[in-house]
Amino acid sequence: MAIDLNNDKLSYRRFARDIFLFSYFMAGINFRDIACLKYSDIQNGRLMYARHKTRKAMNCRICEGAQTIMSRYSKSSNTDDYIFPILNKQVHKTERLRNDRIRKVLKIVNRELKKLGQELNLNIPLTTYVARHSYASVLKHAGVDISLISQSLGHSDITTTQIYLDSFGNSRIDEAMTNLI
Repeated sequence: MAIDLNNDKLSYRRFARDIFLFSYFMAGINFRDIACLKYSDIQNGRLMYARHKTRKAMNCRICEGAQTIMSRYSKSSNTDDYIFPILNKQVHKTERLRNDRIRKVLKIVNRELKKLGQELNLNIPLTTYVARHSYASVLKHAGVDISLISQSLGHSDITTTQIYLDSFGNSRIDEAMTNLI
């Protein structure tokens, strides 16, 4: 969050960082759902949308960090417009055009996140998916009940969440085991 990217206003680097942080701040919302967010999804300080993957209704309070990021990209007051400059309702009129655009921008965003992660000397490739994992992991390690984490991620069942959270457990166990020597 603290890295200064103000000189990168015209590049994807700042946008990539903002999308990563927005996902983290907004309960690990995935990239496709971010791309499809419209101003009409904002109601009384909350983001209300249906997850693309599961069609599950999501309802999340917009925290200050997320609001700051959205404000940075706000170009319209039309409730039918997209919040982030990924899709354009005048251009991406069909599902295929929207899907192609989302894949293209996701590839660029993840490329920029990986570069950013390298600059920060992170030991894992930084991607939009890492924001979702980080959100869930922070909640798990804070002692939040797995059923609440599952609900906030929009998973269709708790088994998915358990598998999801177990995937980060191994690295922590490996790290802990280094203390055995």
